[in-house]
Amino acid sequence: MQFCFDRTGFPLVDLPDLEVQVHLLPVSKVQLERFIMEPNEFDDAWYETLLRVHGRVSYRRFSENERERVFVGGILPLEAVAFAQWLGPDFRLPTVIEWRKVYKRMEQLPIEESTWHALLEACSAPAKDILEQLRNQIRPQRWLELSLLTGGLVEWVVAESATEQERYAGLGKPRRSFQPGVWNPLQDIIRPVSLEQRVSYFGFRLVETKKRRNK
Repeated sequence: MQFCFDRTGFPLVDLPDLEVQVHLLPVSKVQLERFIMEPNEFDDAWYETLLRVHGRVSYRRFSENERERVFVGGILPLEAVAFAQWLGPDFRLPTVIEWRKVYKRMEQLPIEESTWHALLEACSAPAKDILEQLRNQIRPQRWLELSLLTGGLVEWVVAESATEQERYAGLGKPRRSFQPGVWNPLQDIIRPVSLEQRVSYFGFRLVETKKRRNK
């Protein structure tokens, strides 16, 4: 596995058979806090609204029972799109097809110690703190579990649809202790009642389109 990093120092996985790189983890609150520190329409009052839906814990120390709160929840899809634009012009929400391809690929990849240590050396301190705690709590064998593509949040994706209301949907399989759904992310698409309704278990991760090199 190869990694690259966004402007906050959080890793993206570069999977050679895909045309995108994808965040290894859902977007965290510490990343979002970098975003709202810069001049834009998303200020402290907006963030407080988000935290009332899905509270915050410190990324430096969090328990197994509260790890979902390290990551952004309760966000609306267009707000996630705004964060993507802040990261860079090639960042966006994944499509349903892309998300499922990533899921299947990560399911096949074991965590090798050499890759793990190289990743920790290269990422930012907050990303390292989060990754180390997740590994200690989950004890994953594959990157699928560590990435929280399963056992994490429901994540916003772009769905093929003729209507704007159905353009954005969710994929994921949270822990039952967090959200007792019975969704299969490879089969079920989760649609909220309204795209303006904040749902605590809806978060997101982004993909970055790979830049094509001139031959």
